[in-house]
Formats: sequence, C-alpha cells, structure tokens
Amino acid sequence: MKVPSQLVRRMLLLTLFVACCLFLPAQNIEIQDESGKPLEERIVYSNQNSVHLAIHSQGFGLGFKIGRIKTIDKTVNWEAEVVSLHSLKEIKTINVTEYFTRPYVYGKLNSVFVARFGYGQENRIFGKPYWGGVETRWTYEFGASLALLKPYYYYVSVYQQGNDGNYQEVIEEQTFDNSGQWLGIIGKAAFTKGIGETKFSPGAHASVGLSFEFGKQRTRVQAIQVKAIAEGFPMGVPIMDGQRNKWFYLTLHLSYNWGSRFNKY
Repeated sequence: MKVPSQLVRRMLLLTLFVACCLFLPAQNIEIQDESGKPLEERIVYSNQNSVHLAIHSQGFGLGFKIGRIKTIDKTVNWEAEVVSLHSLKEIKTINVTEYFTRPYVYGKLNSVFVARFGYGQENRIFGKPYWGGVETRWTYEFGASLALLKPYYYYVSVYQQGNDGNYQEVIEEQTFDNSGQWLGIIGKAAFTKGIGETKFSPGAHASVGLSFEFGKQRTRVQAIQVKAIAEGFPMGVPIMDGQRNKWFYLTLHLSYNWGSRFNKY
C-alpha cells in the first residue's frame, strides 16, 4: 500500500516538533546554569537598601528605603522621603513696572514640604530573563505624613505716615493676608523669612505603582518606579489664597532608585 506523500510530510513535521520540545528545555537549563558566574552573583540576599530622587506632578523630592527580601517574589520596605508640594494654580510672574524686582507667585500663602514615613511591599509580576533585561514588580505603600507650612513673604511697597505727618513709600516684607494695603509687589522675599513661623499639619498617605528593575548586577539596585499617591491632611494644607481649606492631594510620582543588596552576618 502506498503511503500518501501529504501524510508523510505531516509525520515528519510532527516528529520535528516533538524533538524541538524535548531539546529546548535542555538548552534552557544549560544556558541558565550560573556556575560560571562570580560568587556574589549566585548568592540569595536578604537585605536591600536604596535611595531615590523623585519628581511628581506637584513638586520634587528625595528619600530612602530599608528593605528585607522575604522571598524571590516579595520584598518589604520601610520608607522615608521629603517632597515639596505646590499648587496646580501657582503661576510665577514678575512686576515689569519696577526696577530690581524678583519673580513671585501671586496669592501664595505657604511654601509646603511633606515628610512621609511608611511601610510597603514589592511583589514580582515578571522576573528578569536569564540574559538580562527588566524585572517588573507592583508596589504599594502606606503610612504617616507631616506637612511643614512656611509662610510665603513678599517684598511690597506701602505708604507709611512719618513723624512729620507726611506719607512716604517704603518697602516691607508681608504675607498675602496684608494685601489690602499694598501699592505694588516688588517680588518674593528671601526663603529664610518666616522659617520661625512654620506650622505643622499631620496626615496620612497611601500609594500603588510599578517598579522596573534593570540593574545588571544582583548586588546593585537600579530601578525606575512610577506610582500614584493619595494623601490627606485633616487640618488642611493651604497653599494658595483660593484654596485655604484644601485637605486632599492626589499626585503622580516618578523616581530613580539606586542602592545595594547584601547579607548581614
């Protein structure tokens, strides 16, 4: 009986497919063998510390993480960072009718910095391929926040009555609450003005995001993290005159993280 040529071709293709399925796993095992790598690249580490620089939709900042590697898929972190917080309504301007003026933000009440302290986790979604590449993790973090509100001062010109009963123009440093008696704004006062009047507003925050680890060495941390942060302050954080009672902020956060992995003996 003559076997159809089409059936022969199908049998050959099936045999080739089965052979490839049996051969490729062996190849992967051989390629992923780490016996030729340096010792420090084959150790499983328990600690992961890093620092980061960040920019977000309403400011910038810096911070650090102290991490413990629980499993290959999970790392827990204790985090701390300080960021500036600006209002989306801030518009920097300058008085072009005066000489020697400085840029300022009209209507600004406070310069705000937020200190955050929290606990978080990184959970692996996609591991890094054996040839290198990027490891993807989803992250979450929550904890306490403390806003520092330093009054924002302006150099302004006002009329004052002298001892002789005549009025003359003088330059003073004032906050926006005194704007009713201004003749004009010369510019923003020195940042140090008002530090002694700084107030505090406690709050809380929570975040969720993604981390992309691209470091080539297992002992080094190099990652880009993107996350959204929701933050609330029951006492409010007034930044601009038209938002005196604003207490909730939602920001998008991008940071570059670098550090090291190690064991404590």
